[in-house]
Amino acid sequence: MLALDHRVLRQFLAVAERGTVRAAARALNMSQPPLTAAIRQLEERLAVQLFERSVAGMALTEAGQELARDAAAILGRLERAEARLREIGGQTQPLRIGFVSAALNAALPALLRGLKAKGQPLPKLSELSTPQQVEALTLGHLDVGLLHPPVAQPADFESRSLGLDPFCAALPADHRLARRTSLRFSDIAQEPLVLFPESQGPDLYRRIRSLVREAGGDFQVAAEAKRLHSQMAIIAGGLGVGLVASQAAANLRFHGVVTVPLTDTKDRLFVELELVALGSKIEALLAMLGQQS
Repeated sequence: MLALDHRVLRQFLAVAERGTVRAAARALNMSQPPLTAAIRQLEERLAVQLFERSVAGMALTEAGQELARDAAAILGRLERAEARLREIGGQTQPLRIGFVSAALNAALPALLRGLKAKGQPLPKLSELSTPQQVEALTLGHLDVGLLHPPVAQPADFESRSLGLDPFCAALPADHRLARRTSLRFSDIAQEPLVLFPESQGPDLYRRIRSLVREAGGDFQVAAEAKRLHSQMAIIAGGLGVGLVASQAAANLRFHGVVTVPLTDTKDRLFVELELVALGSKIEALLAMLGQQS
């Protein structure tokens, strides 16, 4: 009997992703004893320990991490092969599209209009963080990603930048700087900030912290919120100043908040959006978005 097949790999990944046999068995809709036995048999066949077991759960060993990467790639390629065969057989499947919130401003609406104009089935949409999209693309659970680079590109996929969106300052409407037509970053470096959680965009967060310190400010975070609407509400309440992508600011008018362009940070303070898709599909998707390859 082969040590590895797609069923065993799916079981292994379920345990690896969820950290306990109980949670993995529930996700796989099976009972715990056969799943526990399957994982132990896999380790015996491979003659290597894949998990460190403790009261807290199961953590991957170095060998387990290596197998998890390979298993994700193998299962993803199987999913994509099945999809291509269905297409050859004339079965047009809905595209599974993942997107970050920045894609809501222009890219996602343009892509949906393009798919509708081509008579494509209604896509399946999932709002996911960039790491979540990369994992789903690798596993074959998504066909298209609209995400923030840089990312480790899954096998068989290609990526194209959809452009940069510089940030502007978002101020309470009664703020002393709210009537200005433009600002330098040093104008707001001493202000308490309303930001997204650092884990949501660590690279951008680091850039903001560096800019504050370079401008002689003391990096102060008054509040954090995952969603732009939540950030805007906190800013409107006067707790601090925010930093918002210009395109998002233009599309979202929030009562009590004024946005002002920043003139000296366009090359350092921006959000980039990237399209990731199978190489066979990316040119058609770019055409829908009005982009040149």
